Amino acid sequence: MEKIVKVIKWIALIIGGIALLFFGMFIFAEGIPDIWNIEDGRLKAMLLLMAFAAFGYFFSFFKPKEGGMVLTFSGLLLGLNMFYFGGTDDTIPALIYALPFLIPGIMLWWVGSNK
Repeated sequence: MEKIVKVIKWIALIIGGIALLFFGMFIFAEGIPDIWNIEDGRLKAMLLLMAFAAFGYFFSFFKPKEGGMVLTFSGLLLGLNMFYFGGTDDTIPALIYALPFLIPGIMLWWVGSNK
């Protein structure tokens, strides 16, 4: 059982790392915006939630349960943020933003609970 838990932990960390790398590269490709001069509240919220997800990801290396909780919560908030600003028409984008953080978050939360 211990070996399975380690494998699941590393799979979750790899999935979360790929998600953060992808979204981070997207933000850098668009140009790092000047946060203080952003007029659009949606962009500020997304950047803040992505930073929250990154914090949870890096925290999960040391405390998988707590990091998984933060990652899961940030994934839920990312999806809800897309629904708030886009309505039900943004179901697919909400899933695209939420699932890459929800899945590893739940996996890490489970791993941390089984230690």
